[in-house]
Amino acid sequence: MKLLADETLLLKESADVIFDYVSNMENFGKWFTGVISVESVDDSPHSVTGKTYLETVRIPMAGSRKIKIEVFSSQRPLLFITEGSLPFVFPRMEIGISECDNGCEVNWKMYSRNRGLISRLLFLPVVKQIMTRRAGISLQNLKNILEK
Repeated sequence: MKLLADETLLLKESADVIFDYVSNMENFGKWFTGVISVESVDDSPHSVTGKTYLETVRIPMAGSRKIKIEVFSSQRPLLFITEGSLPFVFPRMEIGISECDNGCEVNWKMYSRNRGLISRLLFLPVVKQIMTRRAGISLQNLKNILEK
């Protein structure tokens, strides 16, 4: 996997509160830049491995796209991982939560599961720039929502 973005932020909330919010992917569009909406595809609880969503995302110079997102792993309240079906990127999002003296540290990472050489050389560097910019803004949005 190729790392596309890695952002860390300190939140003054409990790990349980943070996990409950971020593991409900229907909240993702409220805090992550470029995500228009996310809706559940099935009736499974939000943080359960295998839960699926349909995400509508804004892609520069391409408009919006619908992407199937699946919860790949969920370890309450410390780790939440999803994988998406977006061609050329095949994204994997990891949210790690660790308690510290002043609250919790939230680490958000985005990877590409695409192993193709052409994509890695031509396409993914552009995606990396976009995702790095979006990650910084988005984690600040998350902080503003959870620390009201």
